[in-house]
Amino acid sequence: MSRVSVIIVNYNGQGLLRDCLTALGRQSFKDFKVVIVDNGSSDGSLDKIRIFLNESLLAPVVKLIPLDKNLGFAGGNLEGLKHTFGEYIALLNNDAEPDGRWLGELVMAMDSNPEVGICASKLIVYGSDIIDSAGDGFSTSLKGFKRGAREKAFLYNKREFVFGACAGAALYRRKMIEEIGFLDEDFFLIHEDTDLNFRAQLSGWKVMYAPTAIVEHKVRSSIVKMSPMAVYYSVRNSEFVKIKNIPLSLFLRCLPVVILGMVSEFIYFAARHRHPILYFKAKIDATRMLRVMLKKRGVNLKGAKVDSKGLREIMTPVFEGNFLRKRLKKLFFG
Repeated sequence: MSRVSVIIVNYNGQGLLRDCLTALGRQSFKDFKVVIVDNGSSDGSLDKIRIFLNESLLAPVVKLIPLDKNLGFAGGNLEGLKHTFGEYIALLNNDAEPDGRWLGELVMAMDSNPEVGICASKLIVYGSDIIDSAGDGFSTSLKGFKRGAREKAFLYNKREFVFGACAGAALYRRKMIEEIGFLDEDFFLIHEDTDLNFRAQLSGWKVMYAPTAIVEHKVRSSIVKMSPMAVYYSVRNSEFVKIKNIPLSLFLRCLPVVILGMVSEFIYFAARHRHPILYFKAKIDATRMLRVMLKKRGVNLKGAKVDSKGLREIMTPVFEGNFLRKRLKKLFFG
């Protein structure tokens, strides 16, 4: 049985998958199998995948799971998980191209510490020297964010514990998944990894960032930036994260900054990017799911091993200089 199972979810990404799979086939670490979940694509993706596998040496380790409908990133990966057997589960976006050492570096980092449940990669914007994500953080405005986004790729070269990982290229310990669950299908897409990161932290699992696990990411190739879909799920699901995971004492402690964050969120999505109706629809739909999310919150907080003080110590203060500058730049120019 292979140590690692790599899940790739595809939806109408026939122009992306060949490069992703070709890069995966060049891994120096060979003890892995691949599960490709096609989310009901209508662009001929299945035919392209089958043609590629007929020509590729990767074919013997690949299992293709065609679905009749789009279950989203979360649902697709949950379906893929059913077909995995590895000690570790790697998630890889179909628009990502991993360096040849990527998987081996993640496994080595995970093997080094049994307390680590998630290992984050260093994602570089494709064809550039700019970081997309150097692990994920979580701010005192109670929102997740990409560490190092838009900074130079030579930065963030220290292996260290972080708040979370971008699920576009990350490694997960099966033991952790069996304990706290995996991605939440109610999110469909966007912030499902933020939710999982927070649940891991609540349960006492550590997240390690491995800067030598490098992936080039064709950012927003699958989901267009500021598309109606991206705006809706970003706004709605950020509320799901708070409802499901934030202890009341932490919420009250952060409340002034949370209110400030809500104002900036409205300016960014509703005013600056002109999606006011979609913004309020997302908020309303979040309240409609309140009962479901509160039930999940009860499970998450009942099993919590880390208190509000411990969580706040690993969160990023909104008014920390570099973080604040980047947030303001994104608000007005991003």
